[in-house]
Amino acid sequence: MNKIIIALTALLFWIQNPKAFSQCKLKDLKSEYLEKIKPYEFEGISAGVIFAGESTTISVSVFRNQKYRLYFHSEGFDGPVSVKVMTRNRFVLFTNKDDPSLNKYTFVPKKTEDYFVEFTTPTSASEDSRGCVAVVLSSRGY
Repeated sequence: MNKIIIALTALLFWIQNPKAFSQCKLKDLKSEYLEKIKPYEFEGISAGVIFAGESTTISVSVFRNQKYRLYFHSEGFDGPVSVKVMTRNRFVLFTNKDDPSLNKYTFVPKKTEDYFVEFTTPTSASEDSRGCVAVVLSSRGY
């Protein structure tokens, strides 16, 4: 009987707040982006779960004179997620502040270095609201 009550309570919680169970499933994300990135080649993916109203930074290493395209993925949030791509010195190379629908950035770095992708999520009425953010790195040789 206790198991039934616990299961019903969990189901009721999920029905009321399905976003609470948002996860970043790398295998699913990779499958989703393999077609989208063509003619670029898949280099890697980095993802994580983040609470609404918070920021997180994901680091990507890039090599000079290689053509790259970063794809930005987010799900489970009540509004648009802000994205910034910065150098190590926090010089902003890209932002979707003026157009939140921008979900990719193509570039050729002048030197080998680490870039930082900062995601800032919108606030939510629910304290425990969270979702997934991810960066898909793809490249295309010259």
